[in-house]
Amino acid sequence: MLGDLLHRRLVFVTGKGGVGKTAVTLALAAAATRARRRVLVVEVNPHGRVGEYLGGVTLGPEPVEVAPGLSVAAIEPTVILEEFALRILRIRALARRLLQSQTFRIVAAAAPGIDDFLTLVRIAGWEDARTGLQRRRHRFDLVLVDAPATGHSVPLLATPGSLLKMLPFGPLAGTARELALLLSDPERTAVAVVTRAEEMAVNETLELSSAIMRVGVPLLPTIVNAVAPLRFSRAELRRLLKEPPDVPASLRPHAAAGAFSAARQRAAEREIRRLGRALATSPVALPLLATQRFTPAAIDELADAIERVGTRRRARAVA
Repeated sequence: MLGDLLHRRLVFVTGKGGVGKTAVTLALAAAATRARRRVLVVEVNPHGRVGEYLGGVTLGPEPVEVAPGLSVAAIEPTVILEEFALRILRIRALARRLLQSQTFRIVAAAAPGIDDFLTLVRIAGWEDARTGLQRRRHRFDLVLVDAPATGHSVPLLATPGSLLKMLPFGPLAGTARELALLLSDPERTAVAVVTRAEEMAVNETLELSSAIMRVGVPLLPTIVNAVAPLRFSRAELRRLLKEPPDVPASLRPHAAAGAFSAARQRAAEREIRRLGRALATSPVALPLLATQRFTPAAIDELADAIERVGTRRRARAVA
């Protein structure tokens, strides 16, 4: 997983609400910075929790480094709309006057996908940002987008294609074409879908993955978050799930709790296998953390798990 991530320059992280998408995004960022990558985490959701998980950091419209190699920024609709108006009119005073126009605000609000289009333009600008005296080096090696939840991610990624169908010519069409090329380039861009090992979550993940593939954006292996630790061996599972349970008399009072945990373990394994078969990939399982709220320490713990997964996969590949 980490190798797939580091191979790209732009990765969108999405998934059903409540699966831990933001925590996984920050853990991927932490693992990438450990591999000496300069990472920018972009928060698209105006009610996102990136700043909270980082210990109370305030995100703004411009990237700010909050740890060695890690910068954060947030997409602010008013800022990207002002930049868009300035690009059209070239004079800031005229752009601000246009933005203050009630008619313009109504038209901008009614225009299908304009916010998504401008969001992608902003993200693409950060992906291509250069630094240094001769502007030869990218400012960021990896841009990680904490994308909207399932319902809005596909329309966001489909925006360039949708816009090209409506406006096949002109300056906006040229920008949309560049965005479409960026999003479909497997060497630069990919989507990581985060889910849980539960039937409904996996069903939604399969639908989302199919929709993303139809849009033409490459997919990384699915990340299954918050997988409970294996408490029982195969033999112990069989004993607990017998009727009556095959356990010593002294453990009978606890057998029901054990059988419930064993059943959940088997159900989670079944859903992970189903996910892998349907997408023809090996999902990445991240552990359930014993914490009530995410902190930088919890993010580091998830990053450790991501690195362990990468180490195991490299070892299997060598073997």
